[in-house]
Amino acid sequence: MGGRSWLTFAISLIAAVCLAGCSGNSSASTSTTSGMVPVSMTIHDTPPAGVSILSFEIHITGASLQPSDSTAAAVSLLSAPDEIELEHLQTNSAFLGSASVAAGTYSGLAVTFANPRMTILNNTAAAITVGSQTCAIGQICEVTPALNQASVTVNSNPPFPITLSATSPVNLEMDFNLNSSVGSDLSITPTVTVNSATSGAQGDQEDIELLGSVTGVDSSNQSFTLQLPITSQTDTIMTTSKTEFDFENDNCSANDFTCLATGQTVKVEAQMNNGALTAKDVEGFALPKTQTVMGTVVSLNSTQSQFQLVLHDVEDSQDAQTLTLGLPVMVTVQSGATFDVNAGGLSLGGLNFGAFSNLLLGQEVSVAVSGVQASSTGIALTTNHVTLDMSEISGTVASVDAPNNHLTLTNLPGIFTSNGITQILVQVGSATQYENTTGLGALSANQPVSVGGLLLPNPSSTTEPILLASTVKLRLD
Repeated sequence: MGGRSWLTFAISLIAAVCLAGCSGNSSASTSTTSGMVPVSMTIHDTPPAGVSILSFEIHITGASLQPSDSTAAAVSLLSAPDEIELEHLQTNSAFLGSASVAAGTYSGLAVTFANPRMTILNNTAAAITVGSQTCAIGQICEVTPALNQASVTVNSNPPFPITLSATSPVNLEMDFNLNSSVGSDLSITPTVTVNSATSGAQGDQEDIELLGSVTGVDSSNQSFTLQLPITSQTDTIMTTSKTEFDFENDNCSANDFTCLATGQTVKVEAQMNNGALTAKDVEGFALPKTQTVMGTVVSLNSTQSQFQLVLHDVEDSQDAQTLTLGLPVMVTVQSGATFDVNAGGLSLGGLNFGAFSNLLLGQEVSVAVSGVQASSTGIALTTNHVTLDMSEISGTVASVDAPNNHLTLTNLPGIFTSNGITQILVQVGSATQYENTTGLGALSANQPVSVGGLLLPNPSSTTEPILLASTVKLRLD
């Protein structure tokens, strides 16, 4: 595969004081500690390279803690199988669900997988064959790799054995190593490891990313329920006085809790706080009942006002069998279409995203779907509204200019390098958050990082776009 060839995602098991209303599966006590402990799961990713993987989906069909007492039953942490798209989760996590688990000692974590799928860009010098599928040079292809091993049990020391109790919350991070997991034929033999860290108060954990439809609003408790795509799982999201709201694009100038409405599609960044999902940021994505899809821009045709999008999320879809995760679709931007930005607290500082000409390869965008047409050549969409969202890009630090608040990112994914873009200028500011490092000045050349932020045209260079960073994460993989 060549180049950077690893994929990481995390499952965080957050044990906290059991609250009234905990839901999920339960089991008998497994060892020395009595009582029940709510356990929540998240998943995140750092991207692969080599053959450029534009989308990587896999079903997690089960995840269970294995009690140290061999006579006790394993404790399931998933209420239902979940399909996860990992490529766009490089600096955030996706919420898998929660379960009420008996306090006690556990010797390992067993995870089962099914149905891996990839959307790849073949920018190598030869056609690639995956099973019965062939991807020609320069083509974007959906492929179904073979899954050589469906289950993995991790019981390495550390972090196992591990004791869960109401007073000792813990996060478990599971790494899925793509370099070790993917063979030369792109078949999958999952290789995973698990690390642990103490779980503290809100703000000490990695953000959990949620995108779904609001199904209910409880003004008295300042909370709302969110239904996630694919599984239709519904979760309660709490808000606080510190929660930031961004609904300017949905004609709600109040920009507060009152903007929430049933049917609204929203993106939420949350953390587990005392066993509950608590929102740090809530962004409106579409007016109620508007069908919305989100994905990565992988090709542009300015003459036809078209761009190709590899889907990462599908919301309020009446075409659930047609619009699927990882699907490449051609989007035609209609005359008079509007453009806006889900800025997430970032300032564009004079940079623009207001027209088709501001679209770039690698941008993460959502589009309001006004039409869907299927043909022998693929799926085509039309839109009258395009919103720029946060891209997540990994690479290597080439240089750091702390006085001018920027770094240069190189060793980019193939979607950039195959189109003549070999570096990205990353600008940081007061809103930038850092993970695994104390700040820009602590970074140095040759370090691997993942950066989340707004990818925008650089007025001074057509070959070096600007990424306004919301998150800079030093990779420890």
